[in-house]
Amino acid sequence: MGKPDVTNPYTGLPGFWNRWNRITYSFSGAAQVGVGRGKTEAPYQPPADPKCPICGAAMAEHRIERGTATVPTRVHCPA
Repeated sequence: MGKPDVTNPYTGLPGFWNRWNRITYSFSGAAQVGVGRGKTEAPYQPPADPKCPICGAAMAEHRIERGTATVPTRVHCPA
């Protein structure tokens, strides 16, 4: 047996599911997020004049009807 993985967050925790997750983590590893090791990404810059993906008009000309938990949000394009 080799040394235990110090980056595994489940190492040393009690319980069946922590043992299960420790074994699974050894195969799957950590989540693959970001643009990669040693690379940087510029922060998101929203467009100054966003366009509608449906009609191509400026979003400022649209009427947005906000929904509730059971009613979806609707975007009404200009005529």
